[in-house]
Amino acid sequence: MKFDTYMHDSMREIAQDVQADPMLRARVMNRVQLQRTKTRPRRMRFAVTAAAALCVLVGGAFAAGPIIGLASSSDASDVVTAFSDESKVEEQVGFDVRLPETLNGAAFTGMQAMPIDAIDADGHTVYTFQEFDAYYEDGDTIPFMTVTEAENADESGLSDKTIVDTREINGIPVTYREIPTIFLPPEGEQPTDEEQAAADRGECFISYGTEIREDGVYHTIRWEENGLSYSIGSNDGDWDADDFFAAAEDVMNTAQ
Repeated sequence: MKFDTYMHDSMREIAQDVQADPMLRARVMNRVQLQRTKTRPRRMRFAVTAAAALCVLVGGAFAAGPIIGLASSSDASDVVTAFSDESKVEEQVGFDVRLPETLNGAAFTGMQAMPIDAIDADGHTVYTFQEFDAYYEDGDTIPFMTVTEAENADESGLSDKTIVDTREINGIPVTYREIPTIFLPPEGEQPTDEEQAAADRGECFISYGTEIREDGVYHTIRWEENGLSYSIGSNDGDWDADDFFAAAEDVMNTAQ
């Protein structure tokens, strides 16, 4: 999916040459912020400004209005690291979530409320919705759980070719995808025509900001329950499909 030129230029001052694709939007950038004082996973390094607040736009569309992108901004200080403070973050987002302390063996490391602005072609915020983000770690696998109200979830830009498996857990359909990712430097190297065509078809993600080209896979699992859309995603790592389904089951078996 592509940036509108106007939106790209208007955000340049805040996030020089930072780009992201649907489903990597807040997950990757939020993790970058969370890892500022740690050793960052190599596939999550982006060329960003030193400003505390980071913004990232992605192409996308919502059913209501001419929405051409989403914008999110946050500070590392927004991350809540005490699991017992779950209710405080839920109060910020306006809904309760199923939040396990461990996710298929991955340990909880933090959570935050993330406001997401829906932007039109003129750069105006049409509306804002809240996203609940939770972060976990399991060795080289760093999964993110994201929860939004179902009406704000949108996977229409993704090809069915990225679907690896669909199963039922507690009577709810759960879909697991593997999406090839290509990270490129902000200047110089460009995707091939075939790679760009695949991105346009929703079969892969192309993002910019790394020092050198890095190819990987974005793993994500998603379902809807009680009016909420849940997803768990991770860039590369050691988890396979069974691990993601086990993580989804951990969430679904956690009291809301």
